[in-house]
Amino acid sequence: MVVRPFAAVFPHLANISDPVSFLEDVKVNYPAYHGEGLFTDPQAPAMYVYQIATNKHRQTGLLAAVAVQSYLEDQIRRHEHTLVAKEIKQAELLAERQAVVKPVLLAHRHHQALADLLAEHVVQHAATTTLLLPELGEEHRFWAIRAPAELEQIQYYFGRYIRTAYIADGHHRFSAIARLYQQLAESDQPNSYEYLMCALFPSSGLEIHNFNRCVKAFEEEVTPLSFMVRLSHYANLRLLPHAQGPERPHEITFYLEGQWFALEWRPETMASNIEAGLPTLDVSMLNYYVLGEILGFTDVRNDKRIKYIEGPQGLTALAALTNDRPAISFCLHPLSWESFFRVIDHGLILPPKSTWFEPRMKNGLIVQVF
Repeated sequence: MVVRPFAAVFPHLANISDPVSFLEDVKVNYPAYHGEGLFTDPQAPAMYVYQIATNKHRQTGLLAAVAVQSYLEDQIRRHEHTLVAKEIKQAELLAERQAVVKPVLLAHRHHQALADLLAEHVVQHAATTTLLLPELGEEHRFWAIRAPAELEQIQYYFGRYIRTAYIADGHHRFSAIARLYQQLAESDQPNSYEYLMCALFPSSGLEIHNFNRCVKAFEEEVTPLSFMVRLSHYANLRLLPHAQGPERPHEITFYLEGQWFALEWRPETMASNIEAGLPTLDVSMLNYYVLGEILGFTDVRNDKRIKYIEGPQGLTALAALTNDRPAISFCLHPLSWESFFRVIDHGLILPPKSTWFEPRMKNGLIVQVF
């Protein structure tokens, strides 16, 4: 995998009265904000140590420009399908503003030598840029890496050891930049889309959360009672004394008519999937058996009756969406990193909304200009 320094632009947050609104709007309004002098001039090319601190934890990664050719050669791997219409819209937006206002978040397997290099750089140097977002309880710090020896060492690690990375967030941005890159590659024009700004975090420095669901489910043909009866054909059920998430893979908890339950897939259900070569991930089995076979959903990806809730929002928020509605909420166990890497390395795609990663990248805190 090929990485290199890039010219970054940072916002003047001290001159912005409402930073949160600014960051929410910058995706659309970047050209206007840049014209108003709300961003710095492009900095000398660098890679950056990127550290995000909250009241829960401090997470550290690397910001670098990643070769689009690495994406085309499957060294940057994806876990979800992209939509062509959304790709085209993203490509038009990127070409219009000639900038990327948010890094693509990439996960990679932990590499101790790289982690040591970044940690040592933080100890030996002062942060070149610090952006405080007190309203969100976040501090974002950047350390520029420009010393040739350090840059060469990082490039060596990615070329020799960290040869594969996985898109955690930003599938459409990467596919859109690849589309622009390939279009210009067929012409004689200089190609400014060869590299894309990415935040590369090791799995040890990223959190992978569950993605829960609230489903508007019950009509005349499916009642809560008939749902429970049919579900018992595929899973063992038990009543829970209080709100509780699943404790292990192959267990799902759900909230129905003011009560929490747990389901655990029956051995024969698991065996049936394995024998048929079907996925045994909980999200896949939930989609197939519960949403498909029992509730009759045919297009899980686009059905408006399914609302997705990030795991960190908690069980109370999940249950609140279900109260006073003919609905049921499901809480899934977070996917393990081993499962995440294994599925993608086998060329498979995860079902929609299978994972929620932290930290979340923010628009406008660092910008790559083309």
